[in-house]
Amino acid sequence: MSRRQNYSSVEENIVVAPVAQQRPSLALVDAVAIIVGIVIGAGIFQTPAFVAANAGSDIAVLLLWLLGGGVSFVGALCYAELATTYPDVGGTYYYLKRAFGHPIAFLFAWARMTVIQTGSIVLLAFVFGDYFSGLLPLQARIHLLYMQH
Repeated sequence: MSRRQNYSSVEENIVVAPVAQQRPSLALVDAVAIIVGIVIGAGIFQTPAFVAANAGSDIAVLLLWLLGGGVSFVGALCYAELATTYPDVGGTYYYLKRAFGHPIAFLFAWARMTVIQTGSIVLLAFVFGDYFSGLLPLQARIHLLYMQH
């Protein structure tokens, strides 16, 4: 039996499985939880004190929080409309590319990678360090360690 005949007999026995269709794996509750986590983020632990200190009254604080919630809701509706109109991969990068061209979208992608995401990570680290130092006062422990030596 030649080599070509051997391959043809193997090809006849190959069964091709149907390609699985991808289906959404996030429910509405999951998507809402992710969006709320992104919008609120770590800033909720630091921002209220600054808002309350500069607002002047309790009513002003509540009105400012309602205004901020309204602006966030309008932004969420805008992204929902964009996502249903242009259901392509890329999110904000894709929308900026369609609206303003590739150079602006490219600059946004670099800014997101080098400034926006890293700034968010720094904010989380700062909030963690600030709250953790309340649990474990590091300055006092370091001072005691140096005094013992």
